[in-house]
Amino acid sequence: MKATIALAYHNLAMMLNAGVPLLRSLTTVAEGLDRRLSTAFHDLADGASHGNTLAQTMAKRPCVFGLLDAMVVRAAETSGSLPEALALLSRWHEFQQSIRKKTLSGMTLPVVLIHATAILAPLPGSLLGAGGVSSYLAAVVGILSLFYIPAAVIFGIVHFMPSQGTLRTTLDRLTVRIPILGKAVYALALSRYCWVFYMLFKAGLPITKCAEKAASATGNAVVTAQVRGGTASAKAGNQVSDGFSASLPVEFLNIWRVGEETGKLEDVTERLAGNTGQDADFMFTELACWLPRFAYAAVSAVIIYFIFRNFGIITQVVP
Repeated sequence: MKATIALAYHNLAMMLNAGVPLLRSLTTVAEGLDRRLSTAFHDLADGASHGNTLAQTMAKRPCVFGLLDAMVVRAAETSGSLPEALALLSRWHEFQQSIRKKTLSGMTLPVVLIHATAILAPLPGSLLGAGGVSSYLAAVVGILSLFYIPAAVIFGIVHFMPSQGTLRTTLDRLTVRIPILGKAVYALALSRYCWVFYMLFKAGLPITKCAEKAASATGNAVVTAQVRGGTASAKAGNQVSDGFSASLPVEFLNIWRVGEETGKLEDVTERLAGNTGQDADFMFTELACWLPRFAYAAVSAVIIYFIFRNFGIITQVVP
């Protein structure tokens, strides 16, 4: 089994719960990891040996642990619930990895089909003498550009534009309207909100901080806008749900309000994180099934185009 940060957090939580000292737990866990993670966990052990907290050392390696990990661990170290927080982070990263694997597995066949089509579809025309090698290469690049240019634009907006900027907001609004993909992304964003809120709340952070940090972790501007009001509501001394948008799913709103009214918000946010996570998992599984079908349609269109093009070339060559 490939070592992952989810597995590392799980093993560390198990050892701490068993009463193994922190320094020994960190060095033991580090031995079973790949080089990158092993170095990071050895750094945690070295920091702990010099009196630093885990969160302090984690903050120095954001590419490995992430801001959320450091935030949850910092709160847990203050409240004395570190093993439980690490177990939650393990579940969180396992969920993230599951979604990522489903998405990548669904994209593998479409990517192969697109590249195979780009290479093979223009080939008959080139063999018939329509422009030679330069024309063939231009046709290959032209087909691939139909997919790579939009992908590059989307990548640029997601990774380099402000998360609440105009371009990102527009992209997110368009995304949630796409069949299957939109539902998957929306459910994933809600799950992120609930997961982060639950982990921070469980670790002992004030509810205003939980709502604020969770809203910034949804990964989707549409959902962020729908839950952002919860932070202002909590700061004003009201219930978080009082600031939620009415456009959120009715069941989601009702369950959250029941949790606040009964004083069981911690349990309710865990339940909502699980429910929305299951919805996201199901929809991404469906998306993985549908992506090859969309690829077949796109490939068919390209092949039909080149069939007609090659037919025109043949009629010109043969009197």
